[in-house]
Amino acid sequence: MEKIVSVKKEGTYAWIKRSVYEIVQPGASSSRLALIFDFAIMLLIVASVAIVFMVTFDLPPAVMEVLKKTELGIVVVFAFEYLLRLWTADLRYPPKQEQCVVLRIILPRLRYMVSVMAIVDLLAILPSFLPFILPEGLLGIRALRLIRLVRIFKVTQHSTTLSAISAVIKDKAKDLLAVLFFMALMLLFLSLLMYAAEHDAQPDKFENAISALWWAVETFTKSGTRGFHPITTLGRVIGSIVSVLGICLIAIPTGIISSGLIEHLNRKKANAGGEKHEAAELKEEEGETDGK
Repeated sequence: MEKIVSVKKEGTYAWIKRSVYEIVQPGASSSRLALIFDFAIMLLIVASVAIVFMVTFDLPPAVMEVLKKTELGIVVVFAFEYLLRLWTADLRYPPKQEQCVVLRIILPRLRYMVSVMAIVDLLAILPSFLPFILPEGLLGIRALRLIRLVRIFKVTQHSTTLSAISAVIKDKAKDLLAVLFFMALMLLFLSLLMYAAEHDAQPDKFENAISALWWAVETFTKSGTRGFHPITTLGRVIGSIVSVLGICLIAIPTGIISSGLIEHLNRKKANAGGEKHEAAELKEEEGETDGK
């Protein structure tokens, strides 16, 4: 009954467009159809990335043909999804009423097309069509088709958990950049000190500041030191400082993201509680009106 009233109020075209928008645009709705759509797209993303890896093996021609056709079908679905989002972009980015008709049509689509996730969607589609547009071997087409791996980032559009992490990183970007900048400065400073301390003792190992910087990065991230270590007293002191800083500073971004995620979840719960409270008050008001 509610759907019939909504159709009459909006018009069939507007109702269909809004229904499509609520299904294909992440976060626009939590309806069952939207959840099913998100799950189906995530399955296709996983299948698509798996195919990209599988085609690197020496498989029988029949299997390769099946994989290529499957990927083409997946790309067609992704392309259709992109077009649907482009069609409903004016609902995500409502145009100003004082603008002319052409601008009201074009500007919301342009705003969507330049968004980060829209670019990811486009990059997930275009490489698969390159062989049909450009001759094989031109512009390193095989390398360009590896861009298909950006499809894995489409998962963030359809996963509430990954969307939350992305939102937290965006909110805490300034804090994270400040920490990374400080880490970079410390690495540069300590690598130059290490070069000064170790170059004369190990000229073949610490050839220049770049060699010392690479050693500092490996030590800082605990990924190994390429088999050479400082042998001077000052070099060992600097190496100890780099190791301790690696433990301390790498923990800071983790703490920033963790605290931001907790804040994000608390805000989400508070907003959900407020919406439920408003809905309950609205029902009470409707009940009182009906009683009168």
